[in-house]
Order: sequence, then structure tokens, then C-alpha cells
Amino acid sequence: MNRKNNFDSVGRRFAVLIALATIGVLFGASGAKAGCGAPSKAGFATPVPFASHSANAPSKNQGEDDYHPASIVGLWHVAYTATYTTSGPLPVPVISPPESFPFVQTYKTWHGDGTEFENAFLPTPGGNICFGVWKDLDHGTVKLHHIGLMFTPDGSAIANIFTVDEIDTVAPNGKTYSGRFDMKIFDATDVLGKGTVLQEIKGTTTATRITVD
Repeated sequence: MNRKNNFDSVGRRFAVLIALATIGVLFGASGAKAGCGAPSKAGFATPVPFASHSANAPSKNQGEDDYHPASIVGLWHVAYTATYTTSGPLPVPVISPPESFPFVQTYKTWHGDGTEFENAFLPTPGGNICFGVWKDLDHGTVKLHHIGLMFTPDGSAIANIFTVDEIDTVAPNGKTYSGRFDMKIFDATDVLGKGTVLQEIKGTTTATRITVD
């Protein structure tokens, strides 16, 4: 009888030990789950292979994520080269590739709020001022749409509306950019530049940043 009681007592103690060990394992597993993706209080992230990265752990694509292309915001000297033209209000040669000619130079300012201002190397009646809006595309490339006015030779009236659409890409060093443009000329009453195109001029852009120093 005493031997039976001894076996029962040993059995109960063993069961209690098994239960405590099981509880410890469960709490340990719960702690590891809570630590996934975040450093612990001691500053160490739980080393779980499938967990999301902690704030201090390098990302698998960190090289790509840390790539920040140079901004186009700032002041530039821009040269436009025409590679395709049609006849119309502007007295320019009618050409198509591979022909080309220097079309115009400008000072252009790209603003951080998504607007743009340009002052062309032209007499005022030629339409030397235009304003634009732009947006980022990807990897240092931007899309621009701007619009301006052309005047009669004596400057007394608006002769035409023109738009220029550009896709430009800033060089990694941020000092230059290049791209392509498409200029369209409309009737003076077409204030949004959405109607019949009277003349079209396409080509390339090259720009050099102007800095304070």
C-alpha cells in the first residue's frame, strides 16, 4: 500500500513538472512572436528567419530603397534642338530626322511645388515667357506641360497660344538633364491649347544647372 502511495506521489510530481515545462514553452513561443519585426528592450531583434525586418536590420533591397535620384528643382540653362517640324506661324525650316537645328535657349526654373517658369532667349513678341506644371515619374525622370502666349510683331495683340510637353531625366550627379519636347501652336482663341494644332515642333532638350557658387 505504501509502495502504491509512493508511486502515486511520484506520478503527481512528474505531471506537475511536465505541466510547468509546457507553460514555459508556451510563454517562450509567445515572447518570440511578439518580438518579430521589432527590437527587444535590450536592443536585439528576435532572430526569426521569416519575420519582417527590424528597424535596425538591413533590408534585402536596401541598395535600391536608399537610391534617391537627383532632383530637378532649381534653375537651369536649357538648349532645345528641333528634329521634326511642320509649317505654320513660326518661320522655321520644315525638317524630319535625321535633320536637326538649334531651336531656342531658355532659363528655366523648376519649383518644388510642381510648377515651372521659363524665360526664352527671344524678343517679347516671340513668346518668351511660359508657365508649366510637372510631376515625378520615376528614377529622376519628370513630365512637364507648360503653356504660353505669342504676340503680333508690334506686341499689341495675342497672335497664338503654344504648349510644350517634355519628358526629362536628371543625371545622377544632378548637374545636367536631357530629354525630349513636343511644342504645339494653336489659335489665339484656344486658351487651353486643346484644339486644332497649327504647327508642331519636336526635338531634344539638354540642360545645365545654374548654382549659387
